[in-house]
Amino acid sequence: MPPVTFKIAEARARFSELLARVKSGEEIIIAKGAQPIARLAPISASAERETAPLAHLNLPADLFDTEDVDQAAIDAGDHNDALGIWRGHPNGN
Repeated sequence: MPPVTFKIAEARARFSELLARVKSGEEIIIAKGAQPIARLAPISASAERETAPLAHLNLPADLFDTEDVDQAAIDAGDHNDALGIWRGHPNGN
């Protein structure tokens, strides 16, 4: 069955209906004007993601408990280079 195309406004107004159609196996194209921009399609069983992809690695529970001072500084807006970390913009701005 070929996909059915809906303009954005109509898709927005009928979104619940479109999801029900996708759930039953239909593919829907969303278009802005004549340009297709998105596709609603059912998720195949093979496309579903594993819920815990790293569980088999048996990582320690406290792996991320220690604070990385350098990363905390970067996250706070500081910059770094090969020589270290400084506050503010590297050009002094």
